[in-house]
Amino acid sequence: MQDRLLNRIDEVDALLGERLHLSGPLRRKLSAARGRLPRVALRQARELLEAKGRLANPTTARALDRSRVEQTCAMLERHLSAVPEGKYRKRAWSAMIAVIALRVLAVLVLVGVVLIWRGFI
Repeated sequence: MQDRLLNRIDEVDALLGERLHLSGPLRRKLSAARGRLPRVALRQARELLEAKGRLANPTTARALDRSRVEQTCAMLERHLSAVPEGKYRKRAWSAMIAVIALRVLAVLVLVGVVLIWRGFI
């Protein structure tokens, strides 16, 4: 039973990474999913972190509300299936291009400051 719930949480974790194009552990994915998923869903999804920790220990796993974890997983799967395919991949690419442009601009400004400081301009 515990293995089935852990597998279900891992499936939701993989689905988060796939649909929202996020990487890293579940905690990081949930914090990065702000603005991409409803607040209520994210608040409830944070319970999966606690559930995953409790399921690692057989003693604490007995006190876990399994039906609530199942409902949370089902709710997240519904929200993630509603996300349009490729929507956040485009956002990730544009964010990467913006970061590269910002870094190039920062280097150009730094070169300009050095040239002014040395008296070449």
